[in-house]
Amino acid sequence: MFYNPFYNAFGLDISDLSIKVVQLKAQGRYHKMLSYELMAARSIALPYGIIVNGELEQPEIVRKYLKYLITGNSKKDQKPIRSPWVLASLPETHNFIKQIIINKDPDDIIEEDILLTVKKHLPFEENNYYLDWQILPSQETDQTIVLVGACPKTIADMYTYLLESVGLGVVGLEIESLAIARAMITASKEYIDEARALLDIGATRTNLIIFDNNSVQFSKTLSFSGEIMNTALSQRLHITYDEAEKLKVKYGCEFEQKNKEIWHIMAKLVDGLTKEIEQALNFYYSHFENANKVTHITMCGGGAYTKRLDEVLSQKLNIEASPGKVWKNLHVRKADKLPSGESLGYAAAIGLALRAANNPISKNISV
Repeated sequence: MFYNPFYNAFGLDISDLSIKVVQLKAQGRYHKMLSYELMAARSIALPYGIIVNGELEQPEIVRKYLKYLITGNSKKDQKPIRSPWVLASLPETHNFIKQIIINKDPDDIIEEDILLTVKKHLPFEENNYYLDWQILPSQETDQTIVLVGACPKTIADMYTYLLESVGLGVVGLEIESLAIARAMITASKEYIDEARALLDIGATRTNLIIFDNNSVQFSKTLSFSGEIMNTALSQRLHITYDEAEKLKVKYGCEFEQKNKEIWHIMAKLVDGLTKEIEQALNFYYSHFENANKVTHITMCGGGAYTKRLDEVLSQKLNIEASPGKVWKNLHVRKADKLPSGESLGYAAAIGLALRAANNPISKNISV
């Protein structure tokens, strides 16, 4: 069927407040699509301050949580993950992706062509960044479309050392938006003359990812997150952070007379989010060649569960928004093996695991 030199490799999503692991095993075909068996899917919460904006402030503590997560917990029926091979995510805030066009046949392109073209579009010091690229399909015979990804060496080396220090072999480090798109974009569907936006609402940040012309085109970090919602509620209502979290979960963007003050606070935050999304979409339409209109916003991340947030965004943006289905590209007969009530937070980990279950170094961007 296929050959994967990294048997049982798994996906690992490391964020500021949690680490998530997903391990898949490729099976036979189900409705003509390759299906996967879910071997493991679990997470562990991290204390505040040990990872900040994607930087490992206290790597020794992160290492202890990572080892505990991989080892598993027999009391929770969590078996240890024994594979040494891992494909991990890199924080979106420190990386960039860009689609470039080179006026040459793909077979004639050398590394210097890509470096020179990238420097015209993006300000980066070659010696300070790891750069990788992937040639995308194109109908043009005299042009080559290349998707380029880059990450500061300090960040990539920091994560590599962390993973190797617990005995893992790093198959690759992938920019988070690429992993999310692999999970959230329907693999069996061809999108013609339309684009998709992925809205990943996490605990500490929200990312807007534009998927168009069969690849990720653009991503932007927005000033909205679960923490921002909790902090606003806590400060305005003079309550504890934990109490604010409970109110956010209970009411979200739902209006009731008894929670009118909560609704006003949330409405203001969502107004800000809406404006940022509009600005990002307008930037994409005006700065990217062959940009198609976004016809749907697929939501993921823990914040996607916020009550009525999808309805409010749909109404304000005049674009249908709804929580996605993170398991759809697994083509499993049963999706109930995924963590109940929190599966949308596993989008990046599932995307990494999908790549890891196949040949993770074949035709993919990694660092």
